[in-house]
Amino acid sequence: DHIYARSEIKDGGKYITDISLSPDGERLAATTRGEVFNMPVSKGVVKNISRTPGAHERNASWSPDGKYITYISDLSGETEIYLQTLSGGETVQLTHNNDTYIRSHKWSPDATKIVYTDRKNRINLLDVATKKGTLVLQDALSEIRGVNFSPDNKWLTYARIASNDYSIVYIYNIADKKEYPITDKWYKSSSPVFSTDGKYLIFFSERDFEPTYSATEWNHVYTDMGGVYLALLSKDTPSPFLPTDSGTGKKSEAKKDSSVVFNPEGISDRIIKLPVTRGSYRSFYSDGEKVYYNQRGKTKVYDFKKQKEEEVTDASMTVETGRKKALFMKGQKWYVADIPQGKTELKEEVSFANVKITTDYPQEWTQIFHEAWRAMRDGYYVENLHGADWKAMKKKYEVLIPYVKNRIDLNYVIGEMVGELCSGHAYINPGELNRAERIQTGLLGAEISRDVNSGFFRLEKILPGTSWSKALRSPLTEPGIEAKVGEYIVSIDGIPTQSVNDLYSLLVGKVNVPTELSLNTKPQLAGARKIVINPLADEYPLYHYNWVQENIRKVDKVSNGKIGYIYIPDMGVEGLNEFSRYFYPQLNKEGLIIDDRTNGGGNVSPMILERLAREPYRLTMSRGSVRIGTIPDATQVGPKVCLINKYSASDGDLFPWGFRALGLGKLIGTRTWGGIVGISGSLPFIDGTDLRVPFFTSYDAKTGEWIIENHGVDPDILIDNDPIKEWNGEDQQLDRAIQEVMKDLKERKPLPGVPASRIWNK
Repeated sequence: DHIYARSEIKDGGKYITDISLSPDGERLAATTRGEVFNMPVSKGVVKNISRTPGAHERNASWSPDGKYITYISDLSGETEIYLQTLSGGETVQLTHNNDTYIRSHKWSPDATKIVYTDRKNRINLLDVATKKGTLVLQDALSEIRGVNFSPDNKWLTYARIASNDYSIVYIYNIADKKEYPITDKWYKSSSPVFSTDGKYLIFFSERDFEPTYSATEWNHVYTDMGGVYLALLSKDTPSPFLPTDSGTGKKSEAKKDSSVVFNPEGISDRIIKLPVTRGSYRSFYSDGEKVYYNQRGKTKVYDFKKQKEEEVTDASMTVETGRKKALFMKGQKWYVADIPQGKTELKEEVSFANVKITTDYPQEWTQIFHEAWRAMRDGYYVENLHGADWKAMKKKYEVLIPYVKNRIDLNYVIGEMVGELCSGHAYINPGELNRAERIQTGLLGAEISRDVNSGFFRLEKILPGTSWSKALRSPLTEPGIEAKVGEYIVSIDGIPTQSVNDLYSLLVGKVNVPTELSLNTKPQLAGARKIVINPLADEYPLYHYNWVQENIRKVDKVSNGKIGYIYIPDMGVEGLNEFSRYFYPQLNKEGLIIDDRTNGGGNVSPMILERLAREPYRLTMSRGSVRIGTIPDATQVGPKVCLINKYSASDGDLFPWGFRALGLGKLIGTRTWGGIVGISGSLPFIDGTDLRVPFFTSYDAKTGEWIIENHGVDPDILIDNDPIKEWNGEDQQLDRAIQEVMKDLKERKPLPGVPASRIWNK
């Protein structure tokens, strides 16, 4: 009984979330599926040092002196930091009575202190010996990121968000409890680390402005603005880029200790950029003579002596405090090697073959339930959780956990609990489910029927699609195939179709596999011609494309070419692409219908609304052309309407709300879904899945009132499509949209024509 609750032995290598290298480079502290393993880099004994199937351990870290492994665990019911002595002894709980989620922790180089950050945007400093914790600071705006110790243990560095939404790099003197800005509000800066000799602070900053001009309109965007920067902490530290010739200056001798000397005066004038290409850089490490960094999965180094950059390996490198060796990650593979001094080939992959986890699903599911409850408590966008008594909700639903016998049961219980919050975007992802292997069936991009007399299958409709896109054309419309409506498919791969009940049974497993079809104008095998096609995996893109094209044709025909039509399927990449694909070619239309029905949401609605809301403040002309240009460019002048329905969701809710707020036109259809409290990733559970926690939302800039949530956006004109009429091809909402735009066109004022030519010589 209860087969899905039985214990299993899992391969720990598939669940790795954190790895920390021992100071001698011989062993690893690996966090996998909520357990901490002390394991060898190459050969040796693998030990599960946490052994808590009912707790979620993560972020294991080896102390720089090699004596301890610390990790974060919710064994107590809250996330706390625990310490395990490698020489033996009981596990020690270092923090107590924590009131929120601890994000991460790091050791000081002398292994006496730990710094950790939490969900309340706090930096906390913990004395390991006394277990005494001290609040360093708390930020009101955002999470504090990239916290690191200085090599002399006396300073911290981190980045936090300023009021202009730009991140600023700081250093903090622990003894004086004083914070110093290293960068300013003019450029985004992040990911700071001290060089191991204490001379430099290395960080990432976006300061390179190289615009990319749009191909669709006169506009621009900035990408790849970042670079690697050094702050010379002491006023006596010369630039590492000074010439070595004694007549023009010389470099200072190498420091003999790692103490940090910081002179705050003039620090902004002691920031230097490494001469590397613009891009995104991370995971900095420097010994004062070289700077290492990761870029697009590769590790590179800039050598001050050689004054040049070199790629050392095609893997990402991480160097922890006090280590002589480094961790490398390439795809899902891990390696340990010396910190590269030049081009390095990674050879021996770390093996996780002996990292095995015996699951105890009832304990694991209980832990996941409680972590889900805490995740909402700590992360929900308003602290009052919409008035829900969250402790009472925990008691209400945790009594069901003993009856959970599979992951689906657990998801149901958690789903019911978070449903008490009464907001959209609060849901749990499935987790580990037993799924049958799916064997895809090849599709033809066509509609067929069976001839009752012969038993063969007739082509009733071939979806036209477009010839230039493989995803948007039926394999039966490929040049050279020439299949026609009315022809019969009399055999597939030599098997007569009359011998099967379902033609598609002959296409099982045939997706993108060359398949022979025999076609005939008559329902018989004799005289058939053979074609070879690659069946499709999915016909939806083809049906969708043809539906959009049919709407465009209908709107164009009924309006006599005056009105354009744009369908936006979501507010993500696809939706942005679809909008751009159809918006710019229809700028010459006098009116527009924007179809937001069944919009799956995303986050790009402000970009689309900005284009729809443009109004020309200047017009342009040129000799030899009757075209009148608009400034801003790409401005459509004329009435607009927006179609909505109950499946217009999330950013698909916000789009029609913004459409109305900006006065762009009428909303036609039915009330939208009504869920705009947003999500952006979440905290992972033991088994790798997560709960989506709504943590931000929008409100009205004019009234200061909440909007949309649990109600939706009401239409100006309520039209609910009759399902029978819709099945038969009648779209009442679209028909009404055409009528409204045609009516509004009567009031449309065309742009002023070019004025009479000027004469200046009178």
